[in-house]
Amino acid sequence: MRNYVIYILLIVTLASCASDDDYGLASTLFVFSEQKWVLTQLSGSFQNSETKGEDMEWQEYYIFSPEGTFVKSRTVEEEVMEATGSIEVLEYDDDPNHYLELTFETGKELAGNCTGDNKEILIYRSSTEISSLWMACDGPGLDYQLVK
Repeated sequence: MRNYVIYILLIVTLASCASDDDYGLASTLFVFSEQKWVLTQLSGSFQNSETKGEDMEWQEYYIFSPEGTFVKSRTVEEEVMEATGSIEVLEYDDDPNHYLELTFETGKELAGNCTGDNKEILIYRSSTEISSLWMACDGPGLDYQLVK
C-alpha cells in the first residue's frame, strides 16, 4: 500500500511540473522575438461581415523585434504605408491574458484605436494569434496569425 502512495505522489508531482505546452495548449505568455504577424481576417460589427485573405479591404502585417520594437505595413490598392514604434506587454492581476501596447513613433495614422492617439492595443490570444481591440469602439475586428 505504501508503494502505491509513493507512486501516486510521484505522478502528481511530475504532472504539476508540466507546462501547458506539454499538453498541446497554446501559451498566452508573450515572448519578444523576431516575429511576423499577418492580417488574416477583417470583420465588421454586423454578423457574417468577415472577410479573409485577398478579399479584405487592405493587406497588413506587423514585424516584432526582440528589442521590443515593431514595423507595421499596410497595403491598400498597391499603396504601401508603414509605421514604426515600440511594444510594451501589459498584464492585469485579474486577467490571465497579455496585451500588447504599441506606441507609434512614425505612421501614427495606422494606429487602430478608439482615441485617435498614437497607441494601439492588441490581445495576445496564443503563441500564433493576436487580435486588435479596435472593435471595442466600432472599429473593425482584426485578427493576425504568426507566420514566422
